[in-house]
Amino acid sequence: MRKIDFSQETFVIIGAGETGRSIYRYLSHRKSNIINVLDTRDTPPEFIDNVAVVGGKLDYKNLEAATVVVVSPGVSIYEPAIQEALANNKQVVGDIELFAQEISAWDSKVIGITGSNGKTTVTSLTGFLASELGVNTLVAGNIGTPVLDALISIEASNTYPELIVLELSSFQLETTHSLMLDSATVLNISEDHLDRYRDLLEYAYAKANIFNNCKVQILNLDDPLVMSMSRSHLPQTFFGSENAEYSLIQNTEGLFLAVNNIPVLNTEKLQLVGRHNYQNSLASLALLVACGYQLADLLEPLTKFAGLEHRMQKIAEAKNVIYIEDSKGTNVGAVIAGVSGIDRPVHLILGGDGKGQDFTPLRTMVKNKCKSVALIGQDANKIAEVLDGVPSVAKYSTLEDAIAACHKNAVAGDAVILSPACASWDMFTNYKHRAQVFSDTVNALIQKNP
Repeated sequence: MRKIDFSQETFVIIGAGETGRSIYRYLSHRKSNIINVLDTRDTPPEFIDNVAVVGGKLDYKNLEAATVVVVSPGVSIYEPAIQEALANNKQVVGDIELFAQEISAWDSKVIGITGSNGKTTVTSLTGFLASELGVNTLVAGNIGTPVLDALISIEASNTYPELIVLELSSFQLETTHSLMLDSATVLNISEDHLDRYRDLLEYAYAKANIFNNCKVQILNLDDPLVMSMSRSHLPQTFFGSENAEYSLIQNTEGLFLAVNNIPVLNTEKLQLVGRHNYQNSLASLALLVACGYQLADLLEPLTKFAGLEHRMQKIAEAKNVIYIEDSKGTNVGAVIAGVSGIDRPVHLILGGDGKGQDFTPLRTMVKNKCKSVALIGQDANKIAEVLDGVPSVAKYSTLEDAIAACHKNAVAGDAVILSPACASWDMFTNYKHRAQVFSDTVNALIQKNP
């Protein structure tokens, strides 16, 4: 991959969404020659600034004059026009590759994080812990501010981060070649984006690109697909099971985060809930220690991290029943990971717009973890079919009715969880609206019967 000369190349941008607009701003900032902005939607925005956006099926003739094609993550590199561009020796890159080439001259340490579930939590947690140590930290990538917008701001301030923590999607990793990482992880692999990839292995292969230029691999010892990404020439640190350097240990005093079989922090001191979040904490600690930060300095800040809003967030507790809001749990894999990690019997609210998912994997988790299940939304019947024969499954016309039923069924030691495995659009404005209804209803029920 040759280094891009922004003054000499000619560019085509594919994608006119948030990332595409940030690419346009960056290339304009670099005074580059942008000859076309394309978008695969039939009715994209008409213009970015004063440049017309060409919508619809990609046509190679609109790429032919470019030397560099910059692709937004939402556009597959397997599009025939993009494959033709590659065959004609054009560089095909994404925003992370442009960012990577720029930061290669900086002294910043860089951490990369990907995985099917938990990557946003681990990215946010890693950035939080570093910031608590007083480290000037940039958290970016598939989270928050687009990386190229952050790059412009950093250059304008002339204050460069000591640490960069990047959340990276499989789509971004398809077009990234030069990113040098001090430590990197693939947290886990489960079915996702199979509308884009031919099978699970192709999806995993895209994720594994994160290790192409990394100094230390942080690997999940419990995930066979992640372990297959092990590279013998690289140092490795493992998290997960009791045989890993970073593990969970149960003793008479409770469940502990442990390093090299030595308990270092009782999980009761964490604001995060659930075994999946304890695993996320271990991954974050391993990533930072691999970059040279001291474990002992990270433990107290770890107890301060409250988690991400709408991600397995404990919102209330009454009569030793905890209420957890996971409105961002919009796919089956995320729900299984989150709910399975709760060390309590669960009353679970599922349903909404399932986006064509296969709900079958929910059945085993529900049988193992759930005392009752309340179904709502347009795909309630589809989920009910998967759960046919499982006791205590009922359908409700509103979320409020579902919450009331779970609240009534719950006894001391239980958890009531909204983790719908579905999008919210059939009943709510968005996932935040759904979360607010859950929180308001729970609090009203607790106040009514304290």
